[in-house]
Amino acid sequence: MIYRFFKDVETVEELYSQYKKLAMQHHPDHGGRVEDMQQINAEYDDLKKRVGNVHKNATGETYQSERTNADAPDRFRDIINAVINFNIDLELCGCWLWAFNAYAYKDDLKALGFFYCSKKRAWAWTDEPTKKNKYKMTLDEIRETFGSEIIKTRKDEIKKLTGAA
Repeated sequence: MIYRFFKDVETVEELYSQYKKLAMQHHPDHGGRVEDMQQINAEYDDLKKRVGNVHKNATGETYQSERTNADAPDRFRDIINAVINFNIDLELCGCWLWAFNAYAYKDDLKALGFFYCSKKRAWAWTDEPTKKNKYKMTLDEIRETFGSEIIKTRKDEIKKLTGAA
């Protein structure tokens, strides 16, 4: 398959990152064309088979995950499409999606499978099963270990005052 939208995808993180950017740019709700989004989804499906469980850590080293979950990329795509119109900050750290400034969408995020991390003051979603850890990483440590990419920043609603002099 010749990829029109995705470029140089070698890991799951690169696939997720590029998909989010492309969805933000080409989603019909953002003025994009339905045909382009369908092509992006077809390329995504093909690439998820190709990259499998290849991941990259923050230092740039690639590794193969022992865990195989074929449904994870589909769920990830569904989550991105569900939150694309929320006025929130989104950040990808490894295979975790973090949502900031999202209080207004808390019920929607819960319904999508996000959970609130009070110490990080953010909502998190991952396709991997979560477990209790004795060692709690800060958000900065997570960013340093797994890498980080800001996907979307919320649009501040600024009211312009117009007045007669």
